[in-house]
Parts: sequence; C-alpha cells; structure tokens
Amino acid sequence: MKKEKLKYKNIVEVLTSARLSSYKQQPTDTDVILLNEYIYNVQLSESFYPALSLLEVTLRNRICNAIETLIKKDWLINELQNPKILGVKEHAKVIEAQKSIIQQGKKVTNDRLIAEMTFGFWIHLCTKAYKPKLWDKKGFFELVFPNHIQCSGLRQIAPIQNDLRNILRLRNRVFHHEIIINGKNSPKYYYQIILNLLHLMSDDIVDLLNNISRFDTISKQKP
Repeated sequence: MKKEKLKYKNIVEVLTSARLSSYKQQPTDTDVILLNEYIYNVQLSESFYPALSLLEVTLRNRICNAIETLIKKDWLINELQNPKILGVKEHAKVIEAQKSIIQQGKKVTNDRLIAEMTFGFWIHLCTKAYKPKLWDKKGFFELVFPNHIQCSGLRQIAPIQNDLRNILRLRNRVFHHEIIINGKNSPKYYYQIILNLLHLMSDDIVDLLNNISRFDTISKQKP
C-alpha cells in the first residue's frame, strides 16, 4: 500500500497538481481521483484515433475522386501552377506542401501533395466558398456523400460542414492532449457524429471502424 501511494505521489509530481486540477469537478476531488480522470481522458482520446483517421482519409479520397471524375485529373498538382479551384489560403497550403516534399528529397506528385494536406484543408473545401466550383457541380455531392438522403431535392453541404468543424475541434484537442471528457458535449456525442459522417460516405468504412474500435469498451470504464 505504501508503494502504491508513493507511486501515485510521484506521478502527480511529474504531471503537476496544476494540470490535474483542470479535471476537478467536485471540491472534494483528491489527486488520486483527478489522476484517474486524467488516465481515462488519455485512454478515451486514444480510442478516437481509428475513427478520426478513417474520417479524414475517407473524406479526402471522396473529394479527390469527385474532382478527378468531374473536373480534372491530377487536379492538385495542376493547381500549383494554375489555380482554378482553390482559394488563396488553400493554394498557399499546397505550395507549402510542395516545398516540404522537395525538402524531403522526393518528387512532387499528385498523390504526395494529397497526402500532405491536413484534415482542416479538406474540411475547408466543404464550405460555401467552394459551392460554385465544387458542390454545385452536377453529381459532385452524390460522389462524396452517396448515402445522403435528399430532402425535397436539396443537397445541403452546410450542416455536414458544421459537423466536420466540430470534429476538427475535437481532433485538435485529442492531438494536443487536452481534456475531452468534461466538455459541453460528451465524447459519445462526437463519436456518433463521426459515425454519421462516415455513413454518408461509406457503410463499408463504418463496418471496418466497428470491427477495430475500442471506443465503446473504453467509454464504459469511466471512473
């Protein structure tokens, strides 16, 4: 028992009481309780990785496939010299990606540029700024979100984009080791959003996620 208490004490000293105090919900919460909350937050954050990864890759590939099918092949590498789709900020990110690839001593290819783009880049392509050049193109929305049920013929990207922005904020908190368990909305709420978004793009990817995800198991272990 003394060794266990000493171990807790040492861990708290390393993590610092100030950091652990951000997990406090009750005035009576002890360092041991806060440490358990911290550990749970780490484990739950880790369990989001497969879902976040599959969402980013699926969205990226669906958008790229739609652009290459309906607009232009090898579109991103063509945007480097002749930007007809991307806005100023997004084009600047492609330029940065090109420089990064060159610095790595690799040949700049369309696939490598695509791989360098961030989740935020793809989400921004889902904003209203890209409606005229992408989402208003006949068949574009359906190629990206084939399982979307149309209501009165409307194909609205705005609600989807709002969900994507919420998940981007969650992703940033997860990747920056911030708290995700005590927010306004529960982790289960965000996980369900990810499932909904993936369903719009591919039920097969949803099945894959369900086969590898530990989210439900971890979420039930809340201290």
